[in-house]
Amino acid sequence: MSKYYSNKQVQEILNVSQSTIDRNLPKMNIKIRRFGTNGRPRYLALDIHSFMEFNKNFNQCTQKEKQEVRELLISV
Repeated sequence: MSKYYSNKQVQEILNVSQSTIDRNLPKMNIKIRRFGTNGRPRYLALDIHSFMEFNKNFNQCTQKEKQEVRELLISV
């Protein structure tokens, strides 16, 4: 079920530039994940959508909020 977004996909979803993502990412409390030693940054889809819906990352959401985010991703 885990899906990860690239920088370009996050830019399209949030409708912001890369510099805005880099500047605001620490405030968003979204972790950057890298696969491999020099992998490109990836963002968990659950974190992105829970931030858009509830203004917090997926781990901070309640069970009901987590279920809503999961259902949102399934319907997309």
